[in-house]
Formats: sequence, structure tokens, C-alpha cells
Amino acid sequence: MQIYKFIEDSDHYSVPFDWDDDDNNIDYVSHIVDTYFDKHQRVGDNWHPPFFGVIDPRVKVGDLGTLAGSERIVFSQRAVDVLQPLLGDSVELLPYPTEVGTYYLVNVLDVGNYLDRKQTKCREILSNGLCAGISEFVFRADLVKGKPIFRIPDSPVFRYVSDEFIAACRKHKLTGIDLEEGNKVWDSATPAG
Repeated sequence: MQIYKFIEDSDHYSVPFDWDDDDNNIDYVSHIVDTYFDKHQRVGDNWHPPFFGVIDPRVKVGDLGTLAGSERIVFSQRAVDVLQPLLGDSVELLPYPTEVGTYYLVNVLDVGNYLDRKQTKCREILSNGLCAGISEFVFRADLVKGKPIFRIPDSPVFRYVSDEFIAACRKHKLTGIDLEEGNKVWDSATPAG
């Protein structure tokens, strides 16, 4: 079993989003993220995107990505069609229309204490027991098994994906995600140390 950090391939791909001059659109998304995503709650009927996604014609459109290098994940309709059977209830998909079809802001709902904190190498263990400044991840295989995408409280900004998720992206040639081995943060076959 392997776990990867979700990293976009921003050198080659972009996902559509309308960056307006007054930042109203990104302010709206930031409000949704702060209000719901960061509290691990569903957005539900509160999702009313006021924007229409546009593309810079000089870049390739990806199936997966993030909004402007943030950790706000976006999937194309094609990515949703491929990945939805794998994802199940671990995410909430929030659609928005674009010039190239429907895209989805992805609310990762699966957040858990999946680290083996005794073996994970980090700068310090905080008073609440969380690891800060992680330099070597060790996950509990029994807890991450069957989890295609998730977050951990020790590193709440990042999203982590399983080797199953990566394999589906490779098999279906989904673009926009960096599939390099360097994004692998843990391999159950490699002993900690």
C-alpha cells in the first residue's frame, strides 16, 4: 500500500476558474472552504457558485488540479466519471459550469487520525498529540486501507491519495495530477526508520 500527496501538474495543465478583477469569485470559494471544508462539513444546498469558469487558451485543460496552486482540488466531469466509484462518500463534489464542461470543487470529507505517530518523524509532538513538521510519514495500514483520498489533522492543508487512486488516474490517462514517484510519502513495504 502506498500513499501520495495530491500535487497538481501546474507546469503543463490548468483547470478552469473565472478569476474576476475584484476577487469576488475566489472570496466566495474561500468563504465556502473556511466555513465547510475546514470544519469537515458538507456544503450541500449552500453551494451557489457565482462564477463561470474560463480557460487561458495558452494552457492545456487538465482533468484534475487545484485552484491557483492552493489545495482546493478540482475535478473535470471525466475525472468524476472515472473516480466516483472509487471515491464513494469520501468527497462532496460541488459542480460549476465552465466553457469546457462541468468542473467540480472537491470537498474532501474523510479526515482522520491515520498516522502512526510513534513512528512518524516530525519536528515536534504538540500538546494535542499531533505531529508538526513531518519529515517522514508512517501511516497505519489498517486505517488507510480502502481510503482513496483523505486528510489528516497533523497536516490539514494537504490531501493524500492512495495507490489505487493513482492507478485509476494512470489507467484512464487523467491529466493535471503529478504522478511522479517523488510525491509518494509512504510505502507500507518500506520499514520506518
